[in-house]
Amino acid sequence: MELLEYHDPEAWNRLVAGFPITSALQSWGWGEVKRLSGWVPRRFAVYGKEGLLGAAQVLLRPLPGGLRLAYAPRGPALFRLEDLPRVARALAQGVKGTHLVLEPEAGLPAEVEAPRFPGLLPEEPVQPGYSLWLDLTQGEEALLKGMKEMHRRNARLALKRTELSVEGEEAFPEFFRLFEETNRRAKLLQHAEAYYRAVLKEMNQPLGEAFLALARKEGEALAAGLFVAFAGKVDYLYGGSTRKHPEAKAPMGMHLMAIRHGIARGYRIYDLWGVPRRPEGSHAEGIWRFKEGFGGQRVQFPAYALPLSPLYRPLKALLRLRKTWVNLKVRGNPRDVLG
Repeated sequence: MELLEYHDPEAWNRLVAGFPITSALQSWGWGEVKRLSGWVPRRFAVYGKEGLLGAAQVLLRPLPGGLRLAYAPRGPALFRLEDLPRVARALAQGVKGTHLVLEPEAGLPAEVEAPRFPGLLPEEPVQPGYSLWLDLTQGEEALLKGMKEMHRRNARLALKRTELSVEGEEAFPEFFRLFEETNRRAKLLQHAEAYYRAVLKEMNQPLGEAFLALARKEGEALAAGLFVAFAGKVDYLYGGSTRKHPEAKAPMGMHLMAIRHGIARGYRIYDLWGVPRRPEGSHAEGIWRFKEGFGGQRVQFPAYALPLSPLYRPLKALLRLRKTWVNLKVRGNPRDVLG
């Protein structure tokens, strides 16, 4: 097995965009965003005797005591999921850490059992483990027909009652105001403002884009979302809305605008990004009820760990305890938001 490290943004994006299993979080721009949180990205292509097998942007982060995390967000990029163990072992030659976390964006049907692989352990995903995918190749009318009746009605109301647009950095203050308001209401954590500005800037990159979709009423922004697009998919990463003018159905309008943009650009999949593993009774039950009204396919992204040190299990337990403590502190509930 051979590793080739990449240092050119456009060459890297062309490489990872060519895999059928890939993600915007494997693009060059996402690695640059994560530098703000203390991660160091490294980008490797993996070759076997038969040629190119996969590629991974691995984020490295030092921890106290000389430990180091290694994590491929929604990666590696692969031709076949069956190649994951070989690619993982090759990547371990290029990174040093307690363990390597992998979560390839295979988009498996949610109802099937996640595959097991020799040498890889099931791991708690860092990114949402479940999502809803809409097939944009159907076109807008077919997508509307596939929605639940209430969603379809609300979408048509939003088209009548709001002004919809796709914008860039000039609309960021409106987006961030609504995003903060929503997170306070839902008791959700968030990064500093500079982080989201970096997403909007860095994800506008070779072969990819980032944009804001907004729904306004009489000039006032009522709902806004930050979307990234790469390798045929549009991902809804962050969004917010106000409780003013509920009759305008602004969140529906915001999503419809992003869907229209995706169709116009020729993207294939609209990823609603994150639904609960067990919807009933979870902190995010409301999120589920809103998103599942769009129809589409519920998919899963199983995660795996390749242990690289005897300290893997103690570190995993400590990280789980820390996450539980943060949940209790922020929301008064030990469960994860999408748990």
